[in-house]
Amino acid sequence: MTSIPVTDPSPLGVRLLPAVAACDYERWQARLVNPDLLLDAVAVALYRVPLLAVPSGADRRGGSMEMADPVFAEALVCALLGRPGFDQLTVSDHVVRWGEPLPEGLTPEDRRRFHGLRSRPRLANLIRPLVAHGVPALVADRPVSTAPWLDLAPFHSHGDRSHAYTPLASHGDRTS
Repeated sequence: MTSIPVTDPSPLGVRLLPAVAACDYERWQARLVNPDLLLDAVAVALYRVPLLAVPSGADRRGGSMEMADPVFAEALVCALLGRPGFDQLTVSDHVVRWGEPLPEGLTPEDRRRFHGLRSRPRLANLIRPLVAHGVPALVADRPVSTAPWLDLAPFHSHGDRSHAYTPLASHGDRTS
């Protein structure tokens, strides 16, 4: 087996990517009162996990993003400077904020309105929970257990593990 040489020894840092590259893009799209704010949003990649930074404007008075370290927070401020909707940038320890300062003592409802979020996601029927042990989920509007091409038995079995895992073929027959 050959090893793959490291071609880029530079340290990982903050990178701005198109908004649709963010792993939480659909969550924000469903929750924002004014989804047009996504036109000026950016995905902030830190350690290969891009999260969405949504600008202030329209129904959104301000926003914030927590970073892993104050050094990355400073780097994010530098990257967002001059971008539309990222005015009044401040950094406090590892948190970057933009727009109006968040007033103290807001109720959860007022905090939601301040950030321009809907009380209920607009695409709730498209957002499904992740499948986990003992958590029912849907696949093609059916319970997971009835999907013939998906065999989760090895993952749900907590007893005898002596049997070998055999995936289902594309037509539901066990392969040999």
